[in-house]
Amino acid sequence: MKRTKYLSLIGLLLMLLSCKPEITSFQKFEFVAPEKVGMISDSLAKIDQMVNAFVKAKKYPGAVTLIAKEGKIIYESEVGFSDSLKTEPYRKDHLFRMASMTKPIVSVAAMQLIEKGKLSLDDKVGKYIPSFKSTEILTGFNTEDSTWTSKPTKTTPTIRQLLTHTAGVPYGFMNPPLNGAILAKNGIPDLSTHLPLTIEETMSKIGDLPLMHEPGEKWMYGLNTDVLGRVVEVASGEKLDDYIRENITKPLKIDFLDFYFDTVQKKNLTKVFVPSPKGKNMQVSDMGVMYIADYPTDGAKKYLSGGSGMTGTARDYFLFCQAMLDNGTLFGNEILKKKTAQEMHKNQIDTISYPWGPAKFGFGFDVADGHPTRPDGTYSWGGAFSTVFWIDPKNELIVIQLRQVLQSAFNQEINAALEKIVYSAIQK
Repeated sequence: MKRTKYLSLIGLLLMLLSCKPEITSFQKFEFVAPEKVGMISDSLAKIDQMVNAFVKAKKYPGAVTLIAKEGKIIYESEVGFSDSLKTEPYRKDHLFRMASMTKPIVSVAAMQLIEKGKLSLDDKVGKYIPSFKSTEILTGFNTEDSTWTSKPTKTTPTIRQLLTHTAGVPYGFMNPPLNGAILAKNGIPDLSTHLPLTIEETMSKIGDLPLMHEPGEKWMYGLNTDVLGRVVEVASGEKLDDYIRENITKPLKIDFLDFYFDTVQKKNLTKVFVPSPKGKNMQVSDMGVMYIADYPTDGAKKYLSGGSGMTGTARDYFLFCQAMLDNGTLFGNEILKKKTAQEMHKNQIDTISYPWGPAKFGFGFDVADGHPTRPDGTYSWGGAFSTVFWIDPKNELIVIQLRQVLQSAFNQEINAALEKIVYSAIQK
């Protein structure tokens, strides 16, 4: 009898233990040898050689690279120089302009508000930005005076379509003679600006401009996430940067990932290069009428571009990626429910054609589908200043490489080289 009771107690104890919530063992910036998590040090060391080859060819000034597996950093390096005179070597704590790597973060902010019931995926954008209550589609354009003709759309854009880049909102730089001319005429920048504008002003103007296609019918890269950033402000009642700090970066113990920084941080800010006609990199001091080289430490510091405005370090962006890999929770702080986090990197465009390689698109990320190197389901994005990251759930792997060349022609080449080295370093 005693033996039966004893066994029953053991069974009950085991059952209770199995029901306990999983306790995270993640430690901030824990470093281990690659071999501890099934990768090969000598293989990963080739990344330095590869980046140096691109530097020698004058395709990039250098890069900061971070690789983590199973929540632990297994590789981190800085190669090259931040300045054209080669007096300031790249550092791991350098601030890089993330550009479009802002989009996944702002997309998470929107998904948080959906969880809280303050937004719905199928809400009309016009519910939050009145100029979107009635939208039109472009039917004709006069290049001589930048005037256009348009007709009413069958439907108006939704939050879901902003998240998936299917709303029809254009980017100017994707088609300067058309989209660029229309946006410029109305004072709407593609990238973060130093002028005293706000996204309340600019995103309201966008609602009065023609869409490039019927909402929901095509995938087209554009200012969708900038519009989404304004929606986040309206739905939350907070400025976009304040909301992200309180609900994303602070819970994730992120120190340097923000829209603007005090001028004292200029010493930590990388310089931006632009390719010359011969392919060499040249340091630039100005990048157009609405963008300055020392963004985000100088300027009016008012424009919060949800699609391109954030700047930060590789380590701080890694914390965001790790939270996504861990299904929305890090340090015991939940920024998204598990189901929501997973939905963000599932195909959300159904059969709509995705024009940028073997992938589909989720909410703020592209998702590998038949990629030659990355496993299916790997999700990623990059930025106009040649930054890139990917999150590989199959291998519990995060790869981040930050460079600062505006719209480099060599991004696909260096990304492919990086992928080849990383996946050849996995122990068979």
